Amino acid sequence: MKILVGGGGTGGHFFPALALIEKAQERGIETLYVGAERGIERKLEEEIPGRKVFLRVLPLRGRNVREKVRALVSSVESTAHLFSRTGGRIPTAVFGGYCSVPPSIYATLIRSPLFVHEQNSVPSMTNRLFSRFARKVFITFEHTRRFFKGQKVIKTGIPVRESLLRERMEKKSAKEMLGIDPSSTAILFMGGSQGAVFINDLALEFAKREREEVILLSGTRDYQRLKDAEKDIPNLRVYPFRKDMGYIYSAVDMAVCRAGAGTITELSLFGVPAVFVPYPYSAGDHQVWNAREIESLGGGITLLQEEATAERLNKCINRIMADLKRYSESIKSFAREDSASLILEEILKSI
Repeated sequence: MKILVGGGGTGGHFFPALALIEKAQERGIETLYVGAERGIERKLEEEIPGRKVFLRVLPLRGRNVREKVRALVSSVESTAHLFSRTGGRIPTAVFGGYCSVPPSIYATLIRSPLFVHEQNSVPSMTNRLFSRFARKVFITFEHTRRFFKGQKVIKTGIPVRESLLRERMEKKSAKEMLGIDPSSTAILFMGGSQGAVFINDLALEFAKREREEVILLSGTRDYQRLKDAEKDIPNLRVYPFRKDMGYIYSAVDMAVCRAGAGTITELSLFGVPAVFVPYPYSAGDHQVWNAREIESLGGGITLLQEEATAERLNKCINRIMADLKRYSESIKSFAREDSASLILEEILKSI
């Protein structure tokens, strides 16, 4: 038994794919991972078990005409490359990102069982296209169902690596481990895997004005500016990123962050409510819809970037902290720890 898993470019597409690969490997299922040479997955290839192929495929979205032509050509060439690397029909699960296009085309052409996972509330055009050829479509948010009418849609959530869950610990102990006073309130500010200058500036302003402990994941590009500012702000802790996010989530009381599906999933697994400041240029405003769904569950508050002044942010934070237990329990209701197992079982049932 063997399956092909594709998806990457960014962490939001790569890490769910990696979680499924790890789950399949646990079950003794051989895997072939397909990613992009220029994606985050290439830098982390040592963490990918099993066979792996990195394609010279290029992104299409947001490019000029010349670059789009190059991207289309790269997709055709990469699809052709797969014919020599896969050995025929193979069940294929794709998690999005531009590197999932070649395996989706390949599976469609040779009529391999195709399975599509959509992380966000508003699906990408790629997933909408290939969902027509998929045996099953896996979704994360209820809002997504309306885009896949007439198809076999299953709400699975997003697969998360078990290594993250193994880092979960009692809040007092987690705070002590990070050198934070266990009796204090700790707030996590983060802008996604690349960081976000807008979120970084909000964190800086908040830490200057308030007493709460602020943990800021700044991203590498803006790190030095924030690290320099940290010297004069005793309640601010700045990191470019952290690999041990389970300990961070365990320690903090709430978060201020973007509304990517992966971020929301991880917060929900640790019961960390958030003020979501959606990225205003996300395709189809999917981050807004992601955040709104969690808000409707009572697990967070949506604050649009154009409205996110320091005063409004403070009001939102105070509102969550005043009813923290309810907000925490509400965001937990979104979580699915068994997502990878559920997806794998659905694939095996269908082939």
